[in-house]
Amino acid sequence: MRPTPLLALAAWLVAAAAAAQSPPVAAPPSSVTIGFMHAIHATNAVDATLEFYTRVFGVTTKVQPFKNPGVPLLTNSPGVTLRVAMLHWPGNGFNFELTEFSNVKRTPAEPSIVDPGAPHMKVLVRDLMPVLAGLDSVHATIVTRASAPARIKTPRGEAKAIFFRDPDGYLVEAIEVPDGDSAAESGNVLGSIMGLTVADMDQSLKFWRGQLGFSFDEPSEFSNDPSMLDLYGLKGKVSFRTVHGVVPGSTARIELIEFRGMLRQPFDLRVPDPGASGMAIRVAAIGSLLTKLKAAGVRVLSKDGALVDWSPTIRNVFVKDPNGLNIELVGDADSAN
Repeated sequence: MRPTPLLALAAWLVAAAAAAQSPPVAAPPSSVTIGFMHAIHATNAVDATLEFYTRVFGVTTKVQPFKNPGVPLLTNSPGVTLRVAMLHWPGNGFNFELTEFSNVKRTPAEPSIVDPGAPHMKVLVRDLMPVLAGLDSVHATIVTRASAPARIKTPRGEAKAIFFRDPDGYLVEAIEVPDGDSAAESGNVLGSIMGLTVADMDQSLKFWRGQLGFSFDEPSEFSNDPSMLDLYGLKGKVSFRTVHGVVPGSTARIELIEFRGMLRQPFDLRVPDPGASGMAIRVAAIGSLLTKLKAAGVRVLSKDGALVDWSPTIRNVFVKDPNGLNIELVGDADSAN
């Protein structure tokens, strides 16, 4: 028997708390995906976005130019230049790459959480109060109704969570994990989960499972839990369902969510566009995989739909998932033929 939507959500929160309190267990590599590198978020001004995450979550790094002749080919953006800041979320080895592209036309956009292709980053924290103080200090846009944390019921009591936007309109959720104060990790951040809104859960799982070899739990039933709708800033006859998985060969977690009952607009940006999102994953046999993806009608973003010679030993390429998420496939040069 499947759990009820509320119990399924509660079980996920409890599992997240347990994961934050003990070393995460890596999912074994699949025959296609063998590891996770980082989540990707294109910014308008990387220094400002990095300052936001430092103020709100207490995590920081350095902004650096990224000079590789493969960047224009990989993004199909002639003459483009790139600066990056690689944030490390504590708790599960999850890297979050903030990018800023220049010398290229960029079209920024901000999605609603219900829009297929809309990304969000769920950040598990020990204490929500420093997050709220940080959000107030940077005058962040709050998505959650009443501009205050929503309270979600779990078997261990209530969990507080809030949805907001970073300076580029990227959606972020901070959730206070029950029993998080007993975690060994220092600092307020205990872990993170990459979220993606999908148009059709079943079709999306065919791509992620069938094409990329990901393993997911079974989706929950559709729910219209009022506390969750408050969290998402939604009202009316809206329902949603979720599914959770771990990227093969890693401890990085991913959550897919599908909404119904309201107008949805596809969110589908080019790699350099502020607000665009994606992930970089390690794959086996990248050449044959790209051939199979093309045959299945998967969109390839890189120049001429071809692999890029990133280094003497690495080949990579950008493709799209069915909802518009940018996925960088990275593989060994000797597996590209």
